[in-house]
Amino acid sequence: MGDLTSLADSIRQDDFLQPIGVTEKLELVLGKTSSLAVHQYLLGILKTMPNPLVQPLFDGPVDIIGDVHGEIDALLSVMHHLGYDDDGTHSDHRRLVFVGDLTDRGPDSPAVVHLVQSLVKTGRAQCVLGNHDLNILLGHEKHDNHWFFDKNSSLDGSDEPTPAVLADDNIRQRVLDFFGSLPLVLERDGLRVVHACWDDAMVEMARRADDVKSLHDEHVRILNARHRDSQLDKIDQGLEHQNLNPVKVLASGKERRVETPFESSGKLRYEERVPWWEDYTGHPRCVFGHYSNYRGETSLSSRAICVDFAVAKRWQERKQPSFDGTFRGCLAAVRFPENCVVFDNGDIEPFERIE
Repeated sequence: MGDLTSLADSIRQDDFLQPIGVTEKLELVLGKTSSLAVHQYLLGILKTMPNPLVQPLFDGPVDIIGDVHGEIDALLSVMHHLGYDDDGTHSDHRRLVFVGDLTDRGPDSPAVVHLVQSLVKTGRAQCVLGNHDLNILLGHEKHDNHWFFDKNSSLDGSDEPTPAVLADDNIRQRVLDFFGSLPLVLERDGLRVVHACWDDAMVEMARRADDVKSLHDEHVRILNARHRDSQLDKIDQGLEHQNLNPVKVLASGKERRVETPFESSGKLRYEERVPWWEDYTGHPRCVFGHYSNYRGETSLSSRAICVDFAVAKRWQERKQPSFDGTFRGCLAAVRFPENCVVFDNGDIEPFERIE
């Protein structure tokens, strides 16, 4: 058993840090021994190892896909325009990266999760956790994740349910297992990926953790204790929960108080999102999602590029009497090292290379 332990330690230090799936990790070490018993032991080790919340991003050419939000047809379309088969293989050995928010609002969240999970499992894709994914992982029922809780619901408050494939027990467990395995950050020299906000201090906190729920809940407890004797009102307490919890910052961004409340996502909001990317000066280019801008509303020339082109709003477009099947909201991918954006209708838009 001593030899097995030494071998397992070497895997933990080296092979496990590779950004690939369990099967591929096992293949890396098969050459070290020919014993079937050892193979089984190593597979057990790999399956039970914690996943660090900051992981290495794939080397080589990558295509980073924005928030999918249950739009399975758009996902398959953009994959095909990028040159991928349905199983994620590419003739040029490219690989996919997802910025999170795989689910909610679109018609088939289970299909999207199933596809992305299979791509990650085979080492053909990576994915970071988004705020919609986090809500599901934490068991927080929201107005737009009704599908996960097997409930028909209308996103606009009307009597007509918004079309969505509902989850059963098997789907729910598979989704929870997958979301619980995802990192918050992917990084390599010159390029980094996060769902909502890059913040150096919050990334360092995540770097020292391997369980997103534990990290989230730990900061909730700390802040709740801090607020017991606090003079802060509920809004400012909520802002501290948002801006001082590393999981919340990385997955849903920083917020600030507004003078006039407004309605968003079915509730009255007293906070607005902070456009952190306007002040981002990090040397590595950062690709993120979350902020749902239509094409042409966001700059592609900065060091921080938002790849969320509002595919999440297609459910609203489908309800318009004038809808003719042409969507304004898009799904897109940022290609590196080509420095261009490929949209799900096949359009290609180049952007400036930054050294």
